[in-house]
Amino acid sequence: PQAVRKSRPIGVWVLTIYALIVAGILPLFLEIYLLVSGEAAGNEFVTLLSILISIGVITSAIGAWRGNDTARKSLMVFVTLHYILVAISNYLLISSGQVPEGDQIRTWGRVLRGLLYSGVYIWYFTRDTTREFYN
Repeated sequence: PQAVRKSRPIGVWVLTIYALIVAGILPLFLEIYLLVSGEAAGNEFVTLLSILISIGVITSAIGAWRGNDTARKSLMVFVTLHYILVAISNYLLISSGQVPEGDQIRTWGRVLRGLLYSGVYIWYFTRDTTREFYN
């Protein structure tokens, strides 16, 4: 008997492609640019960590899009790492006093968005209806 191919849920389409581009490809190019241009001087460890996380997001997003359950789990980990680090970075920037008064609301928005996006990915990819696609 032939296996029935499950249709890919729309949320898998949207969230994997979004993660691939916004938390994977774009940060990877930015971090490589910073490393090559010398702009990451003194922050090489953080830059290399960001590159590894971006590569993890890219490979996990592709695998999760294709229906691989291990990739689904690793996507949640890498996306959460990415967005939690974005939130922490922006919080530390605010705490340092370097953010002009007019930009503080936008920076706080990045903190909240980092927490929210992590929650959305964990919520969506742990839902029973989403997990059915991966079984």
